[in-house]
Amino acid sequence: MKRFLILLFFVAGMAYGNTLILTEGKYSTYIQEEEFMLAEGENVIGPISILPVALVDAVEVIGDNETVRSMIFEKTSSDWKKNILGKYVTIEGEGRIIRGTVISVEGNYITLNTKKGFVVTTLPEFPSRISSPLRWEELFSPQLTLKVNSSEAKSQVLKIRYPVKGVDWRINYIMDIKDGIKQLKGYIVITNNTPVDFRRVDIIIKNRINREFQQVSLPPYTEKKILFTKKNISSPADLSGLPEGKVYVYRNGIFERSTTVRALQR
Repeated sequence: MKRFLILLFFVAGMAYGNTLILTEGKYSTYIQEEEFMLAEGENVIGPISILPVALVDAVEVIGDNETVRSMIFEKTSSDWKKNILGKYVTIEGEGRIIRGTVISVEGNYITLNTKKGFVVTTLPEFPSRISSPLRWEELFSPQLTLKVNSSEAKSQVLKIRYPVKGVDWRINYIMDIKDGIKQLKGYIVITNNTPVDFRRVDIIIKNRINREFQQVSLPPYTEKKILFTKKNISSPADLSGLPEGKVYVYRNGIFERSTTVRALQR
């Protein structure tokens, strides 16, 4: 049996200018804003790409004085062969370059509609590749089409709200003890465990700590540490009001131990 590897060069999806609300639990809340020109009466708008990490069943659309009559979701598959159907791709391998729209992928064969006509060819073997000008989220994001009633012709911003998984947060501290002086720095650590590239997203953190950060970028599979407090500690009372979290202690520049805020308050 022949072995082959198909490389899809879609690095990451991108989400611009929206809001991510982080709470305790499995899911966070993502609010995506989309602007449309609405005519008076019934409008069909879309397709709108939502994040591939969305919980589709919980999608809600909000508009000022507008009525969303129905939603149609076009779901995607984690199987790349299904997701490139109908998409324009380039196949490189064995001294050939073929460009066209994918009609089908069956077994080791791929069928394309090209400028030169209908082409059936074998899938390329490593180190060849299939590539596409489409971004990652255009292949793997569910597509949403809306039917909206409007009382007048106008420009309207619709907010699309839904849970997303794979974005977590925690709190940790660094305590530096030097010449008997204790300085504490507190950080919010946000972990993006998804392939989505969140760019210029407003982040709101609820529950243990209420903070809001504007225009934050969270690249795929990264952690971002954001400083939220810096203070000198002279007694346990100075720790009052700080949210619980791990504390990493340095003494005279040398790491000493890890503890917690609660333990330091005793």
